[in-house]
Amino acid sequence: MENYWDNIHQIDDYSWGGLEETFSGYYDSSSPDGTQSAAASKNIVSERNRRKKLNDRLFALRAVVPNISKMDKASIIKDAIDYIQTLHEQEQMIKLELDELESRKMEPETLDMCQETEVFMSMERSKRIRSDQVFDPSGSWMYPIEILELNVEYVGEKIVLVNLKCSKRRDTIVKLCEVFESLKLNIVTATISAFPERLLNTLFIQAEKEDIDTLKMQIETAISALNHPQPITM
Repeated sequence: MENYWDNIHQIDDYSWGGLEETFSGYYDSSSPDGTQSAAASKNIVSERNRRKKLNDRLFALRAVVPNISKMDKASIIKDAIDYIQTLHEQEQMIKLELDELESRKMEPETLDMCQETEVFMSMERSKRIRSDQVFDPSGSWMYPIEILELNVEYVGEKIVLVNLKCSKRRDTIVKLCEVFESLKLNIVTATISAFPERLLNTLFIQAEKEDIDTLKMQIETAISALNHPQPITM
């Protein structure tokens, strides 16, 4: 490739060298028109320098454009323009993808609407099931909620994350829904994941950072009240 551009320079040199001889023969420096001959020679040198700079810049342009169809000057410039347009289109596509990702982050409620609906449906079913629960003479439910781990933490923007891990027992999911329904919390999303021997209830709740301790105590109290209800006196 370097030989190609060297040949271009050589061709320019030869072609303009012929012109120099022509002008030199036509204008004799010893003649009265010697000043015109000097001016013509200067113009030739300037034109050669201009062409050399143009060729050097085309060579540099060709080095950064990945796909060059032909080696002539017009093709190199056209391929460079096409390449710049391709880069611009790729930039626009990346911007659109980034905007879409940002919009998804701003709407977490929309992503979890199905999960939230399932939780509320379970809460409604719990109202009907509650009347059929078995109550033993000692004053406790046959299948109480056994808390294995309860974490409440503030995640920012007035959102509190609640992770409640408990043993997997009969009707535990229904009871968990009843517990959080009774607290009248502003729940953003709620999910319950079932494992072979345990359940993990994850909730995002709208609350202030200073409400963390109070919220944790309310959850523990509500579960305790559900596990040990007061017997109805006749």
